[in-house]
Amino acid sequence: MQHDHEDMPSPGLELAFHLEQQFGEPMELGRLATGGLRSMRTVTGGTISGARLNGRVVSGSETCLTRMDQVTTIETVYVIRSDDGAIIRIIGTGNACAKNAFDGIRLTLVFEADEASPHAWLATRAFVAERERGSDVLSIAQIV
Repeated sequence: MQHDHEDMPSPGLELAFHLEQQFGEPMELGRLATGGLRSMRTVTGGTISGARLNGRVVSGSETCLTRMDQVTTIETVYVIRSDDGAIIRIIGTGNACAKNAFDGIRLTLVFEADEASPHAWLATRAFVAERERGSDVLSIAQIV
């Protein structure tokens, strides 16, 4: 079966939220026996704001692995309590980027929400995010 990629729609991005994060002190696990340098920091608070979701960051973490090839992979988890009381979990994976015109981190995000919640729609959409180096604000966009 042959696919005609010319008929494939081009995805776009629509800014959905800003996630302002407050971080605890960085911790280094050190050099791993399997290779690479592992570091982490807790997310101690913050806010999420956007047209369809507002709330506060209850907890979270950001874990980095600088591999032997000097690529840094990032794993993030945030727990949000929305203004209407719903609990939402956000899981992100990506890389630190320091090339071209962008210097910071870029992530793909998955949202988890109760199916009866008004925020259940988040779990059925695709999101990406970026945070410039030195900033505590993650800009989250929905892929449309």
